This record gives sequence, structure tokens and C-alpha cells, in this order.
Amino acid sequence: MKILNKNAFIVSCQAEEGEPLFGKDTMVKMSIAAQMGGADAIRSLYPDVVREVKKEIKIPIIGITKNRNLKGAFITTTKKDIDELVQAKADFIALDCTRRERPEPLPELFRYLKSKYPDIGIIADIADLDDVKNIIPLKPDYIATTLSGYTDYTINRPRPDYELIREIIKITNIPVIAEGNFSTPLQARKAILNGAYAVTVGTAITRPQIITQKFKEYLVDFQDDELLAVGIDIGGTWTRGVLVDRFGEIKKSDKVRTASTGKEVISNMLALIKKLKTEETHFIGVATGGRIDFKTGVVGFSTGLIPDWKGVRIADIIEKEFDIRPIVDNDANCASYFQHFVTDEDNLLMITVGTGIGGGIINNGHIVRGAKGGGGEIGHIIYPSNTRKCSCGKVGCVETILSGRYLKENIYGKEGKVVSDKIKEYSKVMAWFIDTLKSTLDFNKCYLGGVLPNLKKKLLITY
Repeated sequence: MKILNKNAFIVSCQAEEGEPLFGKDTMVKMSIAAQMGGADAIRSLYPDVVREVKKEIKIPIIGITKNRNLKGAFITTTKKDIDELVQAKADFIALDCTRRERPEPLPELFRYLKSKYPDIGIIADIADLDDVKNIIPLKPDYIATTLSGYTDYTINRPRPDYELIREIIKITNIPVIAEGNFSTPLQARKAILNGAYAVTVGTAITRPQIITQKFKEYLVDFQDDELLAVGIDIGGTWTRGVLVDRFGEIKKSDKVRTASTGKEVISNMLALIKKLKTEETHFIGVATGGRIDFKTGVVGFSTGLIPDWKGVRIADIIEKEFDIRPIVDNDANCASYFQHFVTDEDNLLMITVGTGIGGGIINNGHIVRGAKGGGGEIGHIIYPSNTRKCSCGKVGCVETILSGRYLKENIYGKEGKVVSDKIKEYSKVMAWFIDTLKSTLDFNKCYLGGVLPNLKKKLLITY
């Protein structure tokens, strides 16, 4: 029996009936191209295709059949399927090993394959860990995560499913092939690093109609001549709104004082959106203080700067009102991303000085949000000897001596040596703050935003 090399890269060259590349000639050329590019094996659909591909390539072939008319399992589900793939000279045969309804019992298929065709390798296509536990006694040569996310009992599994790879290698020594929704070189590499023996990529390489569709989905909104978005910034003092075009030019703007309760803040936000929104408005974005679950648009945690804010489902509320699913993120994250977008810098820190202190971190072009949306909450780093109590409940947070609130109380509108000394002390703390963050984050540039630029003639911070 042939074996697959460790760390092998397998290309799934498939086209089903009705797809534009369906046909033996096309799949043969696709397989040759994959081999030329360095593929270590080919996963090929239908016996007649396997037979023709085998004539042209030297690397192993994993053969499968598909019967979409079946209610449950549909990949190589009968002895007849096995016979036809073996006759077509497949080196390995992949079987649907999920817990779904099937025309012939799985143990029977394994016994048949092992007894009649002992030189043919068996790959078990599974969807979750329970599938794996069921087939371990049957002793397949490889286990593939092919069907994770494609059965009714795995519909909510992550894609790609790195967790499943890690789970499998804990309970068996049978080599794991990572397959299913791997679409980038980095994801393939990550699969190996998570313990996969090999990795299979299909659609991202061999289905140009799907690849094209993904690109098109990212551009479809640009079909409209007028593409407008409403942006809302909920701060501790002001709630501001703008209507912008696709180039970022502000068409309209307005603001209201941030209310004293979460319910009023939401009411004012909706009123601002309604006032700014037009028929050409396709997007809504909300920036707010606090830890935001970026995927759900829910406030995970907030200090007392906005009362009753924790747990507010901002995205759901806006979608219900305007039938537009908004993007909701931490305000400093939004500021840092805008800076990255404008200056094209991939590693930066944005410190926003407002009612509190916010931080936005761009690392390798991506916002650092953290596991629960708390990435960048730099205002709650403790400054030595600081005894002020913060709105978050801790004592000594740097926010209490660097925020706009502190500036208003101690510096704005004041003159004399006392103020000059306070500015120097403020500068000293800010320099310490930036230096501390630089040692941790190693950014290229640090930007200071919010109210701080108002002091540019009095305050000089260099790093």
C-alpha cells in the first residue's frame, strides 16, 4: 500500500455535474497543474476521472464517488463504488464516515475493502470527534476532517476546524488529514502546526467560479453610484454622527451630549442615525468606549463613563430599526484603523485622550482586539504611586492622570507656574506610558488623538 508523505499537500481536483469544469479532460489538466505546482497527492472525483488522471500523473490518487441523491452519507457509500474506484487504479479510497443514514453499513464497507483490496489505503472522512470514536475500531489508515461543518450536527463548528484536529490527535495515533474550508497558504500551514499529518485544499484552487464569487461579494456594493455610510461615535461627553461617502468625505454631521443612562444613549443614537441617513445609505458604523464583542456588536464591559452600558446589544438594536446590520467596535480601535488606512502603516499605536483613555493597536495590519474585546484597554494600566480611583473600580489607572477629564480639571484655561508644572508632569507620565507600551508592542509609530492636540502649543511629547 502506498503511504502519504508526512506534511503532504493534497489538492482536491473535483467538479460535479452542472459545474463549468465538469469533465475528464478538464480535471486531468487541473491535476497535472497541481502536480506541477508541487502537490503530493490528488483527491479525484468519479472512477472515469480517476482512470484518466492516473495515466498522466505520478503522485498518489485518493478516489471518491458522490451520490447527492442520498439523504445522509454520500461520499463512497457502497461496495460498487469501491470496486469502480479500485478498477480505475485509485491508490486510496475515502469513505464517508459520518453518523448519517447510509445505504450499506460502514463496518461492512471496511471489511470488504480490507479483505478484497488490502493494498488500497482507507481515508475516513469525518465531521466531529464522535465520528472519530466510532471509526477508530475500524482502523482506517488516515482520518480526514472533510465534513466538519457540513452535517446537521456540526453546522456551527469553526471553519477551518483546527480544534477538531487537536481533539483527534489526543485520542488516536491515526494520522489526521486537515480538509474542509482551508483556503489560504497560512491556514494550510497552521493546520500542520496544529498537528495535522497532511492538508487538503480544493475549492480555493480548483473551483474558479467559487473563487470569483468571493471576490465579487467584496465588490458588489460598489455597483451603486452613491455609496453612503453613517458613522456614530459614542463618547463619554458627546455622541457624534456623520454621513460620509465612499471616499470619506463628510456630507452631514451632528452631535448631542451623551446621555446619563444607556437607554437614553441608545435613543439619541437612533435619532442621530435617522437624521443623517439617506436612501443611499448602505452601511452604519458605531464606535463606542468599552469592550465590544466585534462579532455580535454587544458591549461586554464598560466603565461608569456610560452607565448601564454593559450587555447592550447595539448591533441588534440598529438592525431592527433600520434593517442594516452595523459594524460596532471600540472607539479607539476605529481611530487606529482609520490611521492605518490613511497612512498605510501596519504597526502603530493610537492613544485617544477623551473623557477616558483609549488605545487602538494595529499589528501587521490588523486590529488587536483580544480574546474578549479587551485588547487596547491601555488606560487601565497602573501608574506607580498613583492613588486615584478609576471609574473601572481599580485604583491607580493611568487614565485618572492622563484623561481629558484630568486636563479639564487641572490644565485647560489655567495659567501660571503651577499649570506649567502640571503640564511637565503630564508629559512625563505620557512619555512613561508610551515607553511602557513600546516595550510591549514594538510599534513603529504612536499617534495621540482626542482632545490632546488642543495642547500642541504647550505640550511637546517626543519619543
